[in-house]
Amino acid sequence: MAPSPHQFTMTTGFTQQTLEAVTSGEPEWLKSQRLTAWRTFEKLPLPTKRDLEWQRFDIRALKLDKVSVPSDKPAIAERLTALPPELSEKGVIFCDMTTAVARHSDALREYLGKSIAPDEPSKFSALHAALWRNGAFLYVPSNVRIDQPLEVVYEFTGQNTAGFPHTLVVVEPGAEATLVQKFTGGPRVGANGAPSIHASGTEVFVKEGGHLHYISEQNFSPNVYDFTLKRAHVARDAEIDWVLGMFGASFQRYDVECVMEGEGGTSFMYAVGVLDHNQQFGQFTKQHHKTGNTTSDLLFKNVLRDSAVSNYAGVIKVEKNANGTNAYQANRNLVLSKEVRCDTRPILEIESNQLRCTHGATVGQLEEQQLFYLRSRGLRPEQARDVLIEAFLDPVLARIQVESVQKEFAKLVHDKVVRKA
Repeated sequence: MAPSPHQFTMTTGFTQQTLEAVTSGEPEWLKSQRLTAWRTFEKLPLPTKRDLEWQRFDIRALKLDKVSVPSDKPAIAERLTALPPELSEKGVIFCDMTTAVARHSDALREYLGKSIAPDEPSKFSALHAALWRNGAFLYVPSNVRIDQPLEVVYEFTGQNTAGFPHTLVVVEPGAEATLVQKFTGGPRVGANGAPSIHASGTEVFVKEGGHLHYISEQNFSPNVYDFTLKRAHVARDAEIDWVLGMFGASFQRYDVECVMEGEGGTSFMYAVGVLDHNQQFGQFTKQHHKTGNTTSDLLFKNVLRDSAVSNYAGVIKVEKNANGTNAYQANRNLVLSKEVRCDTRPILEIESNQLRCTHGATVGQLEEQQLFYLRSRGLRPEQARDVLIEAFLDPVLARIQVESVQKEFAKLVHDKVVRKA
């Protein structure tokens, strides 16, 4: 059904003047990208329950006319790991996006907007592409190996506001790096007003024989609506290892895609989501095999309690003549109360015939027999439940190669699932 005309003229807190303020002093090529994105944002309607991917969600609390971009400073402040001098001498770049535009414009122009296009057919991705003001740029030259993890923390401040951080990662042939992203902050618990908006984009390019370990943790305060798009491109014999943690925000939609573009490429996409109260999580994944003899492995695990709502939809798409593809997709959901709503839709789009693609989805509860066994060994009920939940999530948490972050994920899980109030 075509959107009605009034949907295209909705009132928002974002104006042409907002765009002009953001683009002031920027190079023409970037201004052109932003203008294309702005026009896309203006023409696209706000999602409604008539849209298939939004049928399970209630976003009526989101009032675009009540939210605006701060004029004095961005709503998102980034903090980056200091880059050791020896890595700078090897040509590694790890800086905020403002610095990248000023000092590394040529490298930025080659990749920025090439994965997440300015006219991406998503209202919030387009808004992000038009108005992002900060973020992080990681560039790893050929055959450079970075042993220590690099970290960027995005902290959300303010109320009735919007933040749009952008992350761009380029790993050249034979290079290797570990990047940790953390999204935190937001309006304080109990704050009045419309929910604040976070819309971020992450573009990743892993070249021939490159290797990227990527960890992302989202733990916003409840009064945030989070729209996140992450897309990676994997070349010949390259590998990306994703681990995502989704814990905060009252509403979050994560779109995660890996595009397999070269033979021998490998993608691991693992995630854990923990939902409580009235949280709504949408998870949409795509394993896109453009070339044959590539491998992708996806596992998304969620734990839900109270009246939380989750909706997972995952697509494995295999192009024509992409023979030798090996793709696996699984979504596992553990529900801890009868009031939760949990939907899962694994989807295959196969255009080749010499391949191996498998998928599966489950929704279940804790086994009473297992709980009884643990309690008979002296564990209290909450301890027994914690042990089983930890075991359920272990295949995801065990993939986190940064010990401090693995412990942080485990604590966030524990604090939400054993909460008594």
